[in-house]
Amino acid sequence: MWQIRNLNEEHEQKLQDVVISKNKQCEKIKLELQAKIANLDQELLKFEADNDAISMSLQEHCNIPIKISEEKSRAEAEIELLKGNIEWYGREINSLKYEIYVLYKELEIRNEENNMSMRSAEAANKQHMEGVKKMAKLEAECQRLRGLVRKKLPGPAALAQKKLALDGIMEILDSRDLLSGLLLHTCPL
Repeated sequence: MWQIRNLNEEHEQKLQDVVISKNKQCEKIKLELQAKIANLDQELLKFEADNDAISMSLQEHCNIPIKISEEKSRAEAEIELLKGNIEWYGREINSLKYEIYVLYKELEIRNEENNMSMRSAEAANKQHMEGVKKMAKLEAECQRLRGLVRKKLPGPAALAQKKLALDGIMEILDSRDLLSGLLLHTCPL
């Protein structure tokens, strides 16, 4: 019996060794599996983050055509508004060009009127100066004749000379009817 007991103990010892060995193997496998699970959990978290990023990117990419469409609509509306503004400004520019043209023509007319007025004034001034010269000449002639009359009593020769001088004056005055009336008033015989 001792042998059986020994055998039983040996068998139990072997069984315990096997159980311990199997437990160690199970613990080792469990730790390996837990490490693999932890790695898989890390990979799963990484994949979930990647998936979330891809989902966000996909969502953004899905929104791009909508945003592009909205931007296109806004751009088209702005283009239409700008076209309207361009047309309005074009009409305004044409209107201002016409006003400038009208003002330019008015200025040309006024300049021409001023030039004509200046030419008329110059001509009138020239005529006036000629008239003043003729009047001075006539006045001098009248003074000369008065001097002759005072020096001598009119004799036949003096009267003939006076008549000749008066005829010369009358020719000058005939060219200017205006001056003839002045001569008669300023030169008494």
